[in-house]
Amino acid sequence: MASFLKKHRYALISFVMLLPGLASFFGLFFYPMLVTVVRSFRPEGVTTAWTLRNYTDFLGQASTRQVILLTFFLAIACTLLSIVLSVPLTLLLRQKLAGHRLFRLTILVPITVPGLVGALGLLLFYGSRGWLNLLLMQGLHVVQEPVKINYTLTGLVIFYVWHYFSYTAVTTLSTLEGLDPAFEEAARVAGASPWQVLRHVVIPLIMPGILAGSVLTFMAAFGAFSIPLITGGSYRPLAVQIYKQIEVFTPARWEAASAMAVVMALLQLVFLTFYMRVLRRPTAS
Repeated sequence: MASFLKKHRYALISFVMLLPGLASFFGLFFYPMLVTVVRSFRPEGVTTAWTLRNYTDFLGQASTRQVILLTFFLAIACTLLSIVLSVPLTLLLRQKLAGHRLFRLTILVPITVPGLVGALGLLLFYGSRGWLNLLLMQGLHVVQEPVKINYTLTGLVIFYVWHYFSYTAVTTLSTLEGLDPAFEEAARVAGASPWQVLRHVVIPLIMPGILAGSVLTFMAAFGAFSIPLITGGSYRPLAVQIYKQIEVFTPARWEAASAMAVVMALLQLVFLTFYMRVLRRPTAS
C-alpha cells in the first residue's frame, strides 16, 4: 500500500486538488442539466412515464420558428456589431491616447452592471423623455417628435450590444496589446501600407482574441433574459419564452420549459461549432 501511494502520489494529489472543482461542476452544471433533460421527456406532472410530446408540441407550434429566428438574429447581430465596434476601439486604446484609462474603465461598466439595472437604465435613457430625446429635440433641435427606441427591434439590438460587447472588446484589447510590434515594423519595412499591415498582419494575429470574445458575446446574447424581458416589448426570445412557461401558466409547465431549454442548448451548441469552424478555416491571402 505504501509503495502504491508513493508511486501514484502525484496523481492522488492532483485528484484531491481537482475534487472541489469537479464537485462544483457536477453540482452546479451537470446535475441540473441532467435533471432538465430527464424532465423534458416526462409528461406534465408525471414522473413515471416517458414522452416526446413536449418536443413535438414546442417544435410544432407556428410561432416557434419566429422565436428561434428572433433569438438567433439578436445574438448574431449583437456579435457582429460587437466585433465592428471592438476592433477600431481597441486599436485606438492601444495608442494610449489621453483619457484611455477612463475609456478602458467605461468598457467594463456594462458587464459589471446587473442586467435588470442596466435594462431599466436604458429604458430611462432612450425613453420619450429620456436624455437622448431631450438632447435631440431641445438641445440640437434635429427632430420634432421623440425617436422611438424602447420596445423596438432596433432598440433591443442596441441594448444587447451595450450590455454584451464588452466581452469582445476586452479579449480583443488584451490580445492586441500582447502583439509584438516587431511584426508590424517588419511589414512596414517591406513596403506595406498601414491598411495592408492591419489587414494582413494585425487582424490575423489578433483573430484568436476576437474569436474568443465574440463567442462569449454570442453565448451571453443567445441566453439573454433580463434585457429582453424588460426592454423587449412584444419581442420575446427563447429565454423569455421559457420563463413564461413557469411564471405565466398555472400550474407551471416545468416539463415543457425543460424541453425548450434543451432545444435552446442544442441550437446554441450547433451554431457555436459551425461558427468556430468557419472562423478558424484558413483563407487565401
